[in-house]
Amino acid sequence: MRATVLQDPALVKMAGRFVWLEIDTEKEGNAGFLEKFPIEVWPTFLVIDPATEKPALKWLGTATAADLARLLADGERAVKGAPGKGADALLARADRENAAGHTAEAVQLWEQALAKGGRAWPRRARTLESLVIGLQAGKQPLRCAEVAAAEAPGMARGQAFANVVSVGLSCALDSDEPGAKAAVDGLEPLAAEAVKLPGVLADDRAGLHEALVRAREKAGDEKGATARAEAWWAFLVAERAAGKTAEARTMLDSWIVGAAMELHDPARAVPLLQASEEAAPKDYNPPYRLAMLYLEMKKPDEALAASDRAFALAYGPRKIRVMAQRASILEARGDAAGAQDALRAAIAYAATLPQAQQNPRLVERLEARLKKLQGG
Repeated sequence: MRATVLQDPALVKMAGRFVWLEIDTEKEGNAGFLEKFPIEVWPTFLVIDPATEKPALKWLGTATAADLARLLADGERAVKGAPGKGADALLARADRENAAGHTAEAVQLWEQALAKGGRAWPRRARTLESLVIGLQAGKQPLRCAEVAAAEAPGMARGQAFANVVSVGLSCALDSDEPGAKAAVDGLEPLAAEAVKLPGVLADDRAGLHEALVRAREKAGDEKGATARAEAWWAFLVAERAAGKTAEARTMLDSWIVGAAMELHDPARAVPLLQASEEAAPKDYNPPYRLAMLYLEMKKPDEALAASDRAFALAYGPRKIRVMAQRASILEARGDAAGAQDALRAAIAYAATLPQAQQNPRLVERLEARLKKLQGG
């Protein structure tokens, strides 16, 4: 988004109403900010009330420039407190509750706002987006899928529609509860429609492509899944070629790796990631992703060299990912002792990070891997 949306002139007119701040959550110097405003999803947008220094609105994921402008306006309204008991006031309350981490309370208020506002309410689409994202975050995948399946068909075709369909389909695919299959059946054709809509952000279209692949896989349709994955790959390569800057050309690299892996052909992504590493020599991501590809190609020596280059550039929590990757590469080379040492080093390094940047669940997984390698 930094390479596209945040450069949009449409946001310039709002500059005087907000103080803009970008935070790199991986840098240890930003740990104090993270203690006050925990971030678990990237990107996350916050509108912070300057009087209370508390978040008034929290948005997870991407947004177009027009959507971001509306979100900022909603955040401003949440700071001021929308008057009355109407749908706008309920939305402002929901946004504040969500920003404070009270997801369940926010979900109830978003539902009330939708009921109060009715079908013609101008903020209905944005509230539906918030609701399905909140249900997903609140570990209610079936309810998330059901809301999306019920509401998406009647939505105007655009970014909000694409987001509701994408989140809803992902929720349906993540659920094994009765009713999930019906939601998949209803949302899959809508996702196929959404992925072709003009104006939908490339990152969100990539996510829709991935969900369509998963839907065919869950249906046991191997041929259909492969066809969807090839369409996903073709889209990613075309978007990359259309990028006007190095950052724009590399922003879809994680999806490119995922699509190549899905097609069981990691080698096809190697030249693109090599070009990314050349274009962004200070970014750890290209060599880190190259190491993933080489490891899948059973080329551990090349994987280790790429991982070493990534390690030299990584910092903060992302360094743990590279160290864990090194353990996998050493294990693939048959160096069990080296893999154990790499895991011990990752666990030890994790303990040195500021509290706000620590990830206990990741450490637990690393400890479990170490125990398994030790034969425990």
